[in-house]
Amino acid sequence: MRIFRLHRAQRTAADFGGSLLYPGRWNPAGTPMLYAASALSLACLELLVHLPPNQIPMDLVYSWAELKETPEAADFRGDLADLDATRRYGRRWATAGQALALRVPSVIVPIEFNVLLNPTHSEYTEMAWSAPEPFQLDRRLILKTSA
Repeated sequence: MRIFRLHRAQRTAADFGGSLLYPGRWNPAGTPMLYAASALSLACLELLVHLPPNQIPMDLVYSWAELKETPEAADFRGDLADLDATRRYGRRWATAGQALALRVPSVIVPIEFNVLLNPTHSEYTEMAWSAPEPFQLDRRLILKTSA
């Protein structure tokens, strides 16, 4: 399975430092986790929904990696809008350390999937990310989201 990351040019695709400082949908701050998407377009939507237009970096690049296996789908049964519940679930999954990756539904497009990666898993450092490629957002997306 191919997964995608949008990231700033000066950072590597595998840089999970943000999860140590900030909470995400599936992790409380301090729980190492890297978010990827099953499609580059979904990675773009995730960026647009989480950042105001004036904070979208101008130096975006994308990278992709091939996972050896399709990750197991999360068995989360709660409300995706319940951040406490999703963060508890994600922390339990990451702490267990049994899997490198987990498919979770995107809140933006629930029939599509994001992929959580566990940086503490032994296979994490073996992942091979592609060389970063420039990514240019169509400015109309930014104009529409700022209106």
